[in-house]
Amino acid sequence: MMLQHLVYILFLFAFGACVGSFLNVVVWRLPRVEVPENEGMLRALLRTTSALTFPPSHCPKCDTKLAWRDNIPVFGWIFLGGKCRYCKASISPRYPIVEAIAGLLFVFYYVAFYIWQVGPCAPRPAVLALDSYGEPIFGGSIRVFQQHWPIYALDMMLIACLLAASLIDAEMFIIPIEIPWLAAIVGIIVHAVIDRPSLPGALNAGGFGGAVATGGGIGLIVSLVLYHRGLITRSFPDGEPLLEIDRAAALAEMETARREGKKLEYESELPPEYTRKEIRHEIGKEMLFLLPPMVGAMLMVIAIKVLPGFGASWSKLMDQNAIGGLLGAILGALVGGFVVWITRILGTLAFGRVAMGLGDVHLMFGVGAVLGAGSATVAFFLAPFCGIAFALYKLLFGKGRELPYGPFLAMATAVVMLFYCPIAAYLTPGLQGLLLLVGRLFGAQA
Repeated sequence: MMLQHLVYILFLFAFGACVGSFLNVVVWRLPRVEVPENEGMLRALLRTTSALTFPPSHCPKCDTKLAWRDNIPVFGWIFLGGKCRYCKASISPRYPIVEAIAGLLFVFYYVAFYIWQVGPCAPRPAVLALDSYGEPIFGGSIRVFQQHWPIYALDMMLIACLLAASLIDAEMFIIPIEIPWLAAIVGIIVHAVIDRPSLPGALNAGGFGGAVATGGGIGLIVSLVLYHRGLITRSFPDGEPLLEIDRAAALAEMETARREGKKLEYESELPPEYTRKEIRHEIGKEMLFLLPPMVGAMLMVIAIKVLPGFGASWSKLMDQNAIGGLLGAILGALVGGFVVWITRILGTLAFGRVAMGLGDVHLMFGVGAVLGAGSATVAFFLAPFCGIAFALYKLLFGKGRELPYGPFLAMATAVVMLFYCPIAAYLTPGLQGLLLLVGRLFGAQA
């Protein structure tokens, strides 16, 4: 058995390092792809794909195409001594570091899932048999790579997306929308294909969750149609306002560049200053965008509660694994994005300054589609503790610089991917009691 694990570990490290090599390309090229605002989605996708695949890997100094042996993850950089074979220019050690991190992450999660048995759990464990008293004996909680590799592959796809998004966000304070939406699309498709309630990591939705996902999803489509027709306008069309400290730092950097006779790339793109009133007005446009999904979700829930025949048919529909998995992933995406977005809106209205970036909304949209509504919500509330840990590190060692919130969301998601099941088991009784109390209050009022 250990020999079999060793074979998988070696293969997964090599495969993860290859993924890390591609992530280096994504981190460098994706934020620099310029897509016109009026370009269609398909053309934008083709433009982005072309930028990531062409030209082939080459030395940025002498522009020479690299040989295959120079592109071997981790070891290629070591064999070259950190310098280009042709012009002897230095190659950043960031490339092999990212490749090694990706490979080690693939190995770490394999060990956690399949050796330590820490990670995804089944929504409803399979019933193996009945005991002498007629009570069910549950099983199927042991994760086996040969049986459960699709969930592992899906989770590693998310880890790769989070790593790329974090590196870009840490450097440029942006999260390209293509990364979380790729995770969301893949997550929704995979869960629709493989999910069943006894599968660890499955997201099969029940009647209530499926109704919220259906109504919210239809409402989201309505919002997107209204946005593309100009009936809902974009907030902060000239760019979101910078914090005072960030604007002061940017202006000081621009002044230094002027004295040296240089011009910074972002000088003409510096967003305008907004008053608190203007910021609150702009964030109102985002509230309008969220209104159709919220209304759609409420109407769908009311429909399955008020219409008995429809409610019964809906419950039978949710028993279909493909439908339950599909709507479970959609529910996770909607809840993951909504939790961050409503925090952004309420925080902005309360303080008159932008609370969080929209990139974080998209990031948790993708996380929710892969890991589910509960995991995305727990990750969002765990992320501040990751930020506190980083702040303490800076305070004690005086190292590092300020980071955007995206990397902390990614760190929290990486932790929740392992420990969501015990966290959920601990929180479930309290949440059930709260829901029961709310139900009784509304019942008393009725």
